[in-house]
Amino acid sequence: MSFILNIPSKTRLIVGIIATTLGVLSFLILDKYKVGFLGGLISGMLLGIGVGLIVTHKKI
Repeated sequence: MSFILNIPSKTRLIVGIIATTLGVLSFLILDKYKVGFLGGLISGMLLGIGVGLIVTHKKI
């Protein structure tokens, strides 16, 4: 996790917001088109990374 904390705070926040937005959009696509396991896996990973980056953006 130390490599994540080496990224500047503002960059982590921006990338986290973008990843979370893409994750939510992919969940909407997953619901509409029934993409399967791989689509759900990618959506979950995007949301997990996005939320993790948003939560840690204030860490020193």
